[in-house]
Amino acid sequence: MSTNQERRAEARQRLREQMEAQARREKQLKIAAASTVAILLLGLVGVVVWNKQQEARAEQHAADWLTCEYPEAPNETPEKIAGAQAKELIDSGQADQKQIDDYNKDVDEALAAKDKEKIVAAPEGEQPRRGTAEAVLSLDSGDVPITLDRSQAPCNVSSMVNLIESGYLDNNTCHRLAVAKGDEGLSVLQCGDPTGTGAFGPGYTVVDEPPTDLPVSQDGSGMSVYPRGTVAIANTGQPNSGGGQFFLVYKDSTLPPNYAVVGSIAEEGLTVIEALAKNVPDNSDKQPQDQKPRRPIAIKKATVLSQEGLPES
Repeated sequence: MSTNQERRAEARQRLREQMEAQARREKQLKIAAASTVAILLLGLVGVVVWNKQQEARAEQHAADWLTCEYPEAPNETPEKIAGAQAKELIDSGQADQKQIDDYNKDVDEALAAKDKEKIVAAPEGEQPRRGTAEAVLSLDSGDVPITLDRSQAPCNVSSMVNLIESGYLDNNTCHRLAVAKGDEGLSVLQCGDPTGTGAFGPGYTVVDEPPTDLPVSQDGSGMSVYPRGTVAIANTGQPNSGGGQFFLVYKDSTLPPNYAVVGSIAEEGLTVIEALAKNVPDNSDKQPQDQKPRRPIAIKKATVLSQEGLPES
């Protein structure tokens, strides 16, 4: 039979065991709680890091890509000036009868050539903001290598690449060869209308991306200088009206800064264009918009040779 002393000893032992068990449970609970907190903190940190990575990726994507608008072009078929419209222009001094007659002659030529018009699909999806494209315009008088730079006008460069790759510029007659009078004026070869009249485009237009870094003309006109060797997109003077036509500047030319600069011409290409300007009979007595090549100038084939520096998709 257990004595009172033994019973008290057993009770104390059970109490110690219970207290030790309680201490172990509390320790385990603390460890579990700490682990849970650590996991939650790690998860929270992971979410924050993931969000930061997503934001960085979104920022990088926005820096690399953009969505360009290429609206369907309005009806480009020109109409003659006659009747009350002609009288109003003459009475207001905006035009004389000879200018109207010349314009109507151009309209007749454009309508006669309309069957040569080409319609191509505009670029789709997002377009890269950076990267260059090396291309060559093979004229009947020699090759004109050009470098297209997306960083200057990404939507217009994407359109230009699209026009070349679609074959739009193949067998394309250059309809304008402007020769400046003296050191100031316009010295460009303009191409890009398959009809060879300057009246038509590819069926879509391109958003304006005007240059911001052109030098200002020193003639006090407030116009900008498009340097020799510039490739720029022509437009009608209306907002967002660029399309298939472009001009190659073979001598510094003064213009409003309203024409997207898409690239540059290699020196060997400038030599080809300068030879054309010298050999074509003089037309410098005409206004720049009326200076048409007196001998045909044509792009036989346009080719994109390579593209570099494009962002990863």
